[in-house]
Amino acid sequence: MTKTDSNVKKEKAAHRRHQGVWNFFWYITAPFFKLIYSYKCKIAPKIQGPYLVISNHTTELDCVLVGLSFRKQMYFVASEHVYRKGWISKLLRWSFEPIAKMKGSSDTLTVMKIIRKLRNGYNVCLFAEGNRSFDGRNFPVFDATGKLAKISGASLVTYRIEGGYLTNPRWGFGIRRGKAYGHVVNVYTPEQLAGMSVEEVTQAVVNDINENAYERQALKPVAFKGKNRALGIECAYCVCPRCRALGKITSKGNKVICTNCGNESEFDVYGNFDPAFGVTNPTEWEDLQEEYLKELAASDREESSPFFTDSDVSLKTVDSEHNEKEIGKGMMALYKDRFEFVSVNGETVSLSIKDIPDMSVYSRNGFVFSDAAGIHYEIKSIEKKSPLNVRKYISVWKRLREK
Repeated sequence: MTKTDSNVKKEKAAHRRHQGVWNFFWYITAPFFKLIYSYKCKIAPKIQGPYLVISNHTTELDCVLVGLSFRKQMYFVASEHVYRKGWISKLLRWSFEPIAKMKGSSDTLTVMKIIRKLRNGYNVCLFAEGNRSFDGRNFPVFDATGKLAKISGASLVTYRIEGGYLTNPRWGFGIRRGKAYGHVVNVYTPEQLAGMSVEEVTQAVVNDINENAYERQALKPVAFKGKNRALGIECAYCVCPRCRALGKITSKGNKVICTNCGNESEFDVYGNFDPAFGVTNPTEWEDLQEEYLKELAASDREESSPFFTDSDVSLKTVDSEHNEKEIGKGMMALYKDRFEFVSVNGETVSLSIKDIPDMSVYSRNGFVFSDAAGIHYEIKSIEKKSPLNVRKYISVWKRLREK
């Protein structure tokens, strides 16, 4: 037996195990997730395989919610950090073997793995936005997604989760009981994809998976009930809608408060604020904050004066084999020309703005980025449930890069 034959045999054996785990999940544990998420879904039609499923990304467990519509096993593309959770990661790899995507860096290896799985006859699910929504609207979908769908040779299945954002806000803690629904939107055969341009395929994906939580609420309001509904919102929003103070937003229970001017509001069961707060929902707050940060990035500033600083954070590097190396604990800062981390021991990592090709956030406030040499960094708050806001760094860094 050749080495290639041996690898194929191992892959088939692993797939049989993955399908077995999928069957167990589908029949035994699926009702539990439907109950917890108040989730209903439509079973996918029979599809000529293999197929690439592309869905919007709204909750922490979208892979589970999408999977509830499909009887056939799929390989999910997941953020690389799921491979660094000790025994949980080992169990995930044995059970599902997710395809790791390293956020905050370009990852062509992930694309190669997806194509290989599809061409070997297996199904794959991809969340094309690459990020969960902070404000209830989709993140952009890039042409690379359309290109992947065309060259894969597989069918393309688009899937949409509705109501997910208010069920499990990315910045929040816990799950709210309301209504969520998932279903296949369209199925495109390889022949159909061959007759479409990359731009047309990408636009079809954008149209099919588009979900705006507050447009949906405006059409038919649904109450999403739960405790501590506002808790953690400062991980997403740092600009007061009334006084425009930066970094003075805090949350407690169902309320969000500005400690600078006393501005406060309840985050109600419909996902809205009191209009007197200055915005009526996170979508409006997102637009206001982005305009503020745009002006901040364009303002005159001395190179020695940082836009932001945050202390009590740790910095580590992560290699392609998911090995971590801690650099230290300390403070981070964003300047006009550089991003800097200074450890309590005095060790400094300083990266020029132009030498940081990508920055991203995972989960609530995990901060990941890479440098020109391809080194991948991760910053996290030392405090587990910290209100650290890293989105402001990413927003201003993007605008500094554009300049």
